Amino acid sequence: MLRLIIVDDEKIIRESIRSLIDWESLGIEVVGVCKNGLEAYDAILDSYPDIVLTDIKMPGLSGLELIEKLNDTRENIQFIILSGYSEFEYAKQAMRFGIRHYLLKPCNENQIIEAIEDVKKACYLKQQADQEPEQNIRFEKSVFRNILTDGLTNAAEPALLCDNYQCYLDFTHTAYDLHYVYFLMENNLQECCGQLQDFMEEILPGTMYHLVYVKNTLLIIIKQPGGKAGAFSDFLNSLHFPGQEVSLSLEKESFDSLINLLERILPRLSRFDRLLFLDGDNRIPVYNYSGCLTSVRLLLQDYYSMQISYSQLKEEIMNLLHTVEDKDFLNLLITNIIFQRGHFDSDVSAVADAEFFQSIGAARSTEEALLAFQENFGRLLPPKSQSVTYKPFIEKLLTYTKEHLSESSLSLKWLANHYLFMNVDYVSKQFYKQTGEKFSAWLNRQRIEKAKELLLNCDTEKIYTVAEAVGCGNNPQYFSQLFKKYTGMSPTEYIRKLG
Repeated sequence: MLRLIIVDDEKIIRESIRSLIDWESLGIEVVGVCKNGLEAYDAILDSYPDIVLTDIKMPGLSGLELIEKLNDTRENIQFIILSGYSEFEYAKQAMRFGIRHYLLKPCNENQIIEAIEDVKKACYLKQQADQEPEQNIRFEKSVFRNILTDGLTNAAEPALLCDNYQCYLDFTHTAYDLHYVYFLMENNLQECCGQLQDFMEEILPGTMYHLVYVKNTLLIIIKQPGGKAGAFSDFLNSLHFPGQEVSLSLEKESFDSLINLLERILPRLSRFDRLLFLDGDNRIPVYNYSGCLTSVRLLLQDYYSMQISYSQLKEEIMNLLHTVEDKDFLNLLITNIIFQRGHFDSDVSAVADAEFFQSIGAARSTEEALLAFQENFGRLLPPKSQSVTYKPFIEKLLTYTKEHLSESSLSLKWLANHYLFMNVDYVSKQFYKQTGEKFSAWLNRQRIEKAKELLLNCDTEKIYTVAEAVGCGNNPQYFSQLFKKYTGMSPTEYIRKLG
């Protein structure tokens, strides 16, 4: 968890911030609450937090003076300024110190949460950048492969991928170049990758790149191409391989962010049933990975929705992994298990995960990789309480929805805005993490379960009354379609089966 210190000279404000926000669900531990800048300075030196949320105008030492005083030692500290002063001069000074968030009082809980979520990403990216370069490269390549695989096998939208992986990679502010090498025969692939690796090590050392091969086309994805993009294009134009029956054809596209890159390539790649991730001499296929990934996702969903026990989860996952013979494929599957865990559990440590990825990457055999995963299973997939406990606002949401199923206008947006008074994106993300399913799917399931109860004492002529009772009364045809989707039979067929 990340560590937070709250600084404000008004007691009611600092205590409200500490108590009204569910910090634990955000992956935050409040390690200090200070009444002025001087007290905060000592607390920061003692506990060295990741994030400081501070007022700007305080006696003794202001928020800006606190930041300036810590300027030489705060490389890993992210500051959020909370102030009643909107004057441009204050904001300009904050920008001079690299402060990204300047919140004006009065601000609500959602504004603070949004700022916290943003600086959390900066914290995780900084932690990742501090790792050993070679370890960091392997880690980022693994993350990128899993993002693409998740997008292809689960048909995940780029926005959802951003939510799930944003603590590992920057999705919005990092540029990418995408090069296509068309008509590259597979028997020339190894030679092409070897020449490419030599060029990158000599001309563009330290540049992150990813290789994907699909249907005689090599995709070269370069992160932050910089000023040597022209040299790389010249290199591609010089490629020639004996026995290449058709001349290579080249194309290049540039993107200002990872999310824009994904929006472009995922629809294209999804048309193919086989592609290869290339990393050195390793070729990691995707075609048979889809079934394993789906099995893992369903196992985790069953566990976090309390349908199977922790021992069953461990047994099923280990049985699945023991069927994999290829070491690189096994490593990719293990890392994806850990990433999918993050969809359900918000308490994720990118640094701890990276350390484990390094250990399985160094494993010399599938047996060593399996042993490393088995020994760390309890930490990587920690058991949760078998009694269903939700965050208070999720419990409140579930209760209200079950009591108002007859209201056809129920939606997560309405509930978040008019009942919980919270940010709808935050509620949606937390709902999925805590229940294992999207709100719309959960709501439909609740409506169908309620309908099945009501149909026990209903004849076929009064099915419309059941549709009304579960919020589908204004569209009985939709109710019948929804009922058949979840039960495999129409309401009429269900009644006849009961009778």
